[in-house]
Amino acid sequence: MSSKKCMSGCEKRKRKKQRDELAESQRGSIDNFFKTSSSSRNSLQLAIVTVEEQQTENLDNINDTNEVDNNASQHENLADSPNSEIPSVDEQQPLTIDILDPRHWDNLDEKARHYLVENGPVREENIEFPVDSKSRHFSQTYYCRKMKNGEIHDRKWLVYSKYVDKVYCFCCKLFKSHKNKSSLAGNGLRDWKHLSERLRDHENGVEHIRNMNTWNEFRVRISKNKTIDKDLHHMISKEKERMRQVLIRLVAIVKFLAKRNLAFRGSSEKNYQHNNGNFLACVEMVAEFDPVMQEHLRRIKNDEIYHHYLSHKFKMS
Repeated sequence: MSSKKCMSGCEKRKRKKQRDELAESQRGSIDNFFKTSSSSRNSLQLAIVTVEEQQTENLDNINDTNEVDNNASQHENLADSPNSEIPSVDEQQPLTIDILDPRHWDNLDEKARHYLVENGPVREENIEFPVDSKSRHFSQTYYCRKMKNGEIHDRKWLVYSKYVDKVYCFCCKLFKSHKNKSSLAGNGLRDWKHLSERLRDHENGVEHIRNMNTWNEFRVRISKNKTIDKDLHHMISKEKERMRQVLIRLVAIVKFLAKRNLAFRGSSEKNYQHNNGNFLACVEMVAEFDPVMQEHLRRIKNDEIYHHYLSHKFKMS
């Protein structure tokens, strides 16, 4: 004979009430684990990737009475403790990532890369750079390159991450190839003793020059609204509008037949056959006067589209 005992309905309701009270008492406790950012950037300079983490707990299928009692006593002790920081089981907390920080640029999609190129590298001012064991640190002077003729050129491609105390190459980080093994295009560089030499070698490299050209060309296309993404987005929007117009007409036909309690299907589901039913007959009639439906039937006939919404399968077989 089994030693386990099933809980009664009253006991289940009691345990559920205790869990609800615990969740309500601990609501908002997870905020203590995260500190708000003190960055002074405005909303036009930040792109946030939000990742939601949800903690779930299921206690409805517990049959062992002793185990339920132990869990309930632990919950009650946590609820009575004023310093408890255990988050609610039903609470969700978003984690924010600063996309302008170069350490997050390894796996960017086209939308994020487009945003970074459009806004360019961001340099924060009045940063107190940390000092290493040899009393060396990064300096604002590395942002400029002094030529042999005395001219000063701005290294616009050089970006610094205050979170990891490293420098990166903006264009190489975004457009690098798999063959690029430079630290400035990978995990960052913190060799402050030889930084001037490392930067000079990097900016004279073939890979860096190629990525600089790619960056400049991409930036010009964005300014002229001639990017491939924009053309593709325009084509998708045009196709979505066409299908929306087709569905408006099909819904009108469905409403017409349904109000009069007429049969939709016939013995055939092919267009322009005498026994294909009332629905396709109405579609054919509308196509005689409407260019949108006429174009839709033409595409179906020429196998140019897969989903046509004219049969119970919603697509061509």
